[in-house]
Amino acid sequence: MHISQEDFNKFQNNSMSTEETIAFLEHMEHCDYCMEHMLYQEESFPEAQAPSYLKDQILTKAAAPSVKADRTIHTASYRMQLLCCGLKTAIGVLMALLLLFSVTEVDFASITPEFTIQKELPVRQPSVPQKSPNYLRDFSRKVNKNLNEGSDALAGYLNEFSNKIINGGR
Repeated sequence: MHISQEDFNKFQNNSMSTEETIAFLEHMEHCDYCMEHMLYQEESFPEAQAPSYLKDQILTKAAAPSVKADRTIHTASYRMQLLCCGLKTAIGVLMALLLLFSVTEVDFASITPEFTIQKELPVRQPSVPQKSPNYLRDFSRKVNKNLNEGSDALAGYLNEFSNKIINGGR
């Protein structure tokens, strides 16, 4: 036997006794027809309004010290994670720069391919005078010198910056 419309209305108005409510819900659990009928009726009823006291309870609970402490802990934890990620990134970049500039002297002229490709080209007289055979070595030394000077300047700026942070801007 299915649930009557009167029982549906009692359930909607919360006017059922505890035993009736239990029997009603047990029947709903086993009867798909009644469940579909109840869902159809739920769609036709206007949405339920929250009790008037609920807003005050929520605001009181939100203002409680325990909730504020939990929110502060969560915010501090997020900021700490952000700081740690930022520090890891900065350390990674600084280590990469340190490795890049720690190479004291690289002679690019000594790096030669293991094989050579030969093409027959017509011999032409150069219109521009040939550069010295040590040109590539001189160029690599100049690059190395400028990189060393730049890394020293960067290290000085970073040292000065970190000293200001540690000493409070002095």
